[in-house]
Amino acid sequence: MRNTFRQSMAWLHTWAGLIVSWVLFAIFLGGTLACFDKELDYWMRPALHQLKPGPPSMDAAAKTLRGMAPNAETLYLRPPSDRDPSIRGFAFEPGKPYIDVALNPRDGALIPPTVGGNFFFVLHYNLQAGTLGIYLVGLAGMLMLLALISGVIIHRRVFKDFFVFRPRPGGQRAWLDGHNLTGVLGLPFHLMIAYTGVIIMMSSYMTAGVQIGYRGDTERYYEALSGTSHPVEQHRPPRRVASLDKILGDAVQRIGGPVEYLEIEHIHDASITISALSAGNDEVAGGRRNLIYDGTEGSFRGEREGPPTAYRTYQFLSGLHRVQFGGAAIRWLYFLLGATGCVMLATAAQVWIEKRTRQVEAAGLRSGYGLVRALNVGVIAGMPLASVSLLWANRLLPYELAGRAGMEAQSFCAIWLLATIWGVLRLRHGKPWRDLFGTTAALLFALPLMNALTQPHSSLLASIIARDWVLAGIDATALPFGLGFAWLAWISTRPRQLARRDPRMAPPRSSVARSETALPAVETP
Repeated sequence: MRNTFRQSMAWLHTWAGLIVSWVLFAIFLGGTLACFDKELDYWMRPALHQLKPGPPSMDAAAKTLRGMAPNAETLYLRPPSDRDPSIRGFAFEPGKPYIDVALNPRDGALIPPTVGGNFFFVLHYNLQAGTLGIYLVGLAGMLMLLALISGVIIHRRVFKDFFVFRPRPGGQRAWLDGHNLTGVLGLPFHLMIAYTGVIIMMSSYMTAGVQIGYRGDTERYYEALSGTSHPVEQHRPPRRVASLDKILGDAVQRIGGPVEYLEIEHIHDASITISALSAGNDEVAGGRRNLIYDGTEGSFRGEREGPPTAYRTYQFLSGLHRVQFGGAAIRWLYFLLGATGCVMLATAAQVWIEKRTRQVEAAGLRSGYGLVRALNVGVIAGMPLASVSLLWANRLLPYELAGRAGMEAQSFCAIWLLATIWGVLRLRHGKPWRDLFGTTAALLFALPLMNALTQPHSSLLASIIARDWVLAGIDATALPFGLGFAWLAWISTRPRQLARRDPRMAPPRSSVARSETALPAVETP
């Protein structure tokens, strides 16, 4: 502990933030891009860009999905929506990878696979590292909450500093002002997103209740939590399977709006049941209505009761985080606030380095300071480059290539690794920030051109003529972000200006020692 409460909070803010700042940056960038995951999915699947109008064939899609997962007991089919014109199929067979495919809504044919925007969604919640990644993300979220709360405590001039920005090239003050500005601008959002992010995976972090109350049976736990029950198996095959197309049409009429997905339970048993869940796009907690149909006759059985209050509360908190409500305006708001979170984390890491400039220069690259500098370059400058490279790989890899989706993910990791290595090699003699930011800007500027050359019918001009604003929006958004990274590359080339203090104005040595552990945010310029 430090001498005062605020000094203790400054120490907590510094280390709680620094230890996981690079993980948090990856989480925030992945989550920010995942605000438009379905739009990115659409852009990365050119087979969907020239679909002929017509009703979706859910029966054909179910046939394809059953062929891919013949032993699955439950199938999920998501009908086309305004954000995704494909039919999405989900299934799980014990001992096999989870199936998540896009199907042609006209004939149910499999669309060439891609990691799509879902890659960033998975990166956001488990860093593409499975269960271990979920725990790491949870730990990072908890430490972020500590950093945010302690940051509010130590910033005495938080709102005054919000209106101050002094962009001195290479100076600590510019990084600190940028950190203060973005931190205050998105503070309520950052608190909400960190808290709800931890809550969503609560059952994964706190398993004692499931182990004691349900003896580790997670299926029974979720059944009790959601207030739903599964049909009792009759242990004989069904006579037939009802038409999903007719069930979907009936459900849309009864709900008076779109259906989020169809769930087919016990597909190999006479107890087969089909559920239709309402989309609920205007509700934070998602759809409430759940219609039940007989799986052999297709007759309407009734409406399942809504979940208990506790589960609805969980759905509300989860909905706040997942931003599947409110339309494009809310997604853009989350996207911009998520971008401020990325800037807040990036500037915080640089503040730590800039405050210790002399120690960094004296210690060299083979030190803890050198490690922080390398991680700053590799994560903050390398990850955006890898993200843009993923879109390039999607267009440049042949569509008939086996394992194509996996190669897209591998290209992301390879470019990120190469960018990190390049940044480390250029730290001593060179400008790694300029190199990586400049390359990212060039790829963003050239993305619409590359798209037009590889997929002429999906180009920016063709999309505008066809009034496909979702497809055109991806290419169009790349241009202003290219300008932003070009600006970052430019300021990285400007000569460093260090502020000089009059030695006669230096504080006593004891004061310097006490302030060494405090954040720059609590110092006076």
